[in-house]
Amino acid sequence: MDNLNFDQLMNELSKAVSKLEGGELTLEDAMNEYKRGIDIIKQLNEKLNNAKEQMKVIKFDD
Repeated sequence: MDNLNFDQLMNELSKAVSKLEGGELTLEDAMNEYKRGIDIIKQLNEKLNNAKEQMKVIKFDD
């Protein structure tokens, strides 16, 4: 999942949330899906932080 772009990660997070909200997962599956969601959020935050840093560089280059 490390190779996914921001939009793809958002889509994966949306799928995970839908599964959790569906209420049909076993407790174990729900916990795994929750952990997956947390991992996706971490990747999204990393991508956002990288974008912020790039914007700072672009801003200061002008």
